[in-house]
Amino acid sequence: MAQLLSLPRIGALALLLGTPAFADTATPMPTAAECETQFKALDTDANGTLTETEAPQVYANARVGNMTVAPSGYTKDEFLKACGNNAYGRKAPMAGAPLEGANSFTEGQAKDRAIAWGVTGVSAMTKDDKGVWRGTGTLDNAAVSVAVDFKGNVVTTAQ
Repeated sequence: MAQLLSLPRIGALALLLGTPAFADTATPMPTAAECETQFKALDTDANGTLTETEAPQVYANARVGNMTVAPSGYTKDEFLKACGNNAYGRKAPMAGAPLEGANSFTEGQAKDRAIAWGVTGVSAMTKDDKGVWRGTGTLDNAAVSVAVDFKGNVVTTAQ
């Protein structure tokens, strides 16, 4: 099954236009069946909408993309459309990332990028003298160090 729910930013415009959010994702485009399966696994109360408790990665993607999620939750149709456009695929970081530079992200914004990329259990993050937010977490069941640079690249390394 294709890796789903792991992108540092959701392409809000791409979702509105129905176009792929990223052409250079490192994750293959999921099938409709894979998207349905993923939604069903996330929707633990089977009510057709996702809450932030059920799907923190979906909500982090929405915040990164400056999208507003209705108080009633993230609907199945919204999820399937985004999933079908590979909005949750893991985007490969730029060459040389994490990049040094003036980082205007808050710690919360840096954590959202890591969570949106698929890192769970993200620790407190600290900004180093090169402008890179650093912390730890878990990715694909392995402990990782995570770095988020000023361009939003998420880079993980095994601990």
